Amino acid sequence: MDKNYQSQVINLLMAMDVNTNVHAFSQEWIASNRLESMDDVFTLLDRLGIAYTVHPYTKKLASKSHLAALYITDDDIEVCRFLLNDFQTYQQGEFESDSLPRYAISSLVVLIHEQPREKNSTDWVGERIDKFKSLLPMLLCISFFANVFALAIPFITMSIYDHVIGGDAGHELVGIAIGAALLFMMMLLLKVIRSQLLTTISNRISREISERVLYRIFSSSLLVNRSLSSSALMSRLTTAESFKGLLQGPLGGSLFDLPFVLLFIIAIGFLGGWLVLVPIFSLICYYGLAHHSQKKLMRTSHQTTISGTNRYSLLFELNSKLAFLRSANMSEFWIKRFEKANVLAAKNSFFHSSHQAKYTSIYYALGLLSTLAVIALGIDLIFNQAMTAGGLIATMMLISRVTGPAQMLANSGSRFTQIKQARLQINQSISQKIEGDFSFQHHSLSSEKPSIELEQITLRFPQQMKPALSGISLKIEPGQVVVITGPMASGKTALLELLAGLNQPQSGVIKVNGHNLSQYDPQIYRQWLGYYSAKPELLLLTIREFVSDNRNLTDDLIIDAIEQVGGKAWFDTLSCGLDTQLNESIVASISHALSGYEAKVLSQAKLYLHEYPFYLLDNPVMDTASRDLFQLWISQRKGRSTIVFSSHDPELIKLADQVIILDSGSLVYAGPLPDNSNTEIATEASL
Repeated sequence: MDKNYQSQVINLLMAMDVNTNVHAFSQEWIASNRLESMDDVFTLLDRLGIAYTVHPYTKKLASKSHLAALYITDDDIEVCRFLLNDFQTYQQGEFESDSLPRYAISSLVVLIHEQPREKNSTDWVGERIDKFKSLLPMLLCISFFANVFALAIPFITMSIYDHVIGGDAGHELVGIAIGAALLFMMMLLLKVIRSQLLTTISNRISREISERVLYRIFSSSLLVNRSLSSSALMSRLTTAESFKGLLQGPLGGSLFDLPFVLLFIIAIGFLGGWLVLVPIFSLICYYGLAHHSQKKLMRTSHQTTISGTNRYSLLFELNSKLAFLRSANMSEFWIKRFEKANVLAAKNSFFHSSHQAKYTSIYYALGLLSTLAVIALGIDLIFNQAMTAGGLIATMMLISRVTGPAQMLANSGSRFTQIKQARLQINQSISQKIEGDFSFQHHSLSSEKPSIELEQITLRFPQQMKPALSGISLKIEPGQVVVITGPMASGKTALLELLAGLNQPQSGVIKVNGHNLSQYDPQIYRQWLGYYSAKPELLLLTIREFVSDNRNLTDDLIIDAIEQVGGKAWFDTLSCGLDTQLNESIVASISHALSGYEAKVLSQAKLYLHEYPFYLLDNPVMDTASRDLFQLWISQRKGRSTIVFSSHDPELIKLADQVIILDSGSLVYAGPLPDNSNTEIATEASL
């Protein structure tokens, strides 16, 4: 065995007998992405849509259904599978019986459960929840014994009142007290264990949902993500938190106590006879009130959502059209609209909250009345010598075990509706198509400079009447330096994003080396090229991670690149050097872009350090000081890479073999820059 992740992953796919497309795609992925850890292996399995689970090494693994497995230790990794009466390793193209590996605390097993999926599940959330069904018998067993111990405590109380006090048997009190203490401690211990299990399950479900939703957002079309507000994206992630509230805390305990309410009802019937009708009637009342409350609550909740959304829309309108409202003397009219919407939202919110508060009080009163009814009717039974005083006290304790879970569930009725809606929203989000979904087609990308061809490309952003690009057709030869220029908002950045595969056009074809861009895997394609935005965003990365761009580079090379672009003086002031966190040394908030000098140093160091066959640069020169360095870089890369960049600088335009001029999304000119028209084209580009 050897810890060669790449070869073992290939063996795993062969052992699974995946189809040819998946196998070929995996080899292309491995060639473009280093598999140096299990995180890299999990990333590939996720991309292929292969279901897997991670387990510690135990003999029970044979009982879990799986196609194959990866057995991982500190030093080794091998493909195997666990059968009921056999352990097999994958050698020379087939599984062969082998001796069980030695147990090690650090060893892990990754079980592969099925072939790559061909479509998204219609109920992904339900599948995640089903994975924890095996724990349900354990939770019910714990709840059963916890409730049995709780059931014993009222009977011990009854024995104290009727036997110890009534029978003058004080010498037995110590033994009874010790027994009661042991029962209470056992009940408390079981409830703590149950609470920890429920918390673990709920956190696990919430984490898996959040990670999956984040992955889908990250892999969704850039056009889709840009059309959503940050609050909408955050709401998709926070929806997963609603599942935690269902199992955590008192509500989770009440859900698992509810099936055992029958024990306490039987006990009340044993002690009080027909007095058992009181808790039964209470349960019927709780159900009826909760059902009626939820029907009305759904109406008020819908009205509250609509009025709140209307108020939020007006605030958004104020933020985006404040100058117009002031200049057009329409402030008074808008304020009246907002006041009306604000009053309506506040009124609906008040009705919603007061409705919840009213029924919370009713549920509490119903529980209190049930206890009082037991007392009143029990006293009559005592006078008729049908019940002892200790029996009445025990019955009062028992009825609280019936009304308590019922009151909690009735109060939390709206939570179940929220869970149902959250489940539907999450399933809808996950079912949306993302780039590369169930597609394993990818043409090999060589390290040679590519040719690029655009045929009648049209791109329209959501909620915009005019297309960002319209009918763009052009051709770029291998090794050419091409500049895209034109007025502001003419479509330069949109064209670069299309070439980078960040967006897909609504019509037209983009060809790279003669192949349609859709025939390349988006992630592998973007790793193959070098794309640099005009405004690099600050991430929670170190300087080394930011500049190295997920490639194996020595520290000396990175430092030399920073010094080459004039950043030596700034870099020498950093006490942590390349390990400096960008958010700590540059700006205080991760929501800001890299600012000024630091942005220029790091983005240019990244640009000049890496060699790609295809470069896409959005306004790479921000000032005259860095122009000479960029011109030198162009002269070094010219003919070795295909370079496309945007600029308004006449001096940089002269460096290009081909000039593309855009205006309002339309192609004005595409071709070489004639010697006698430098000034004319440069002037047109800056208009």
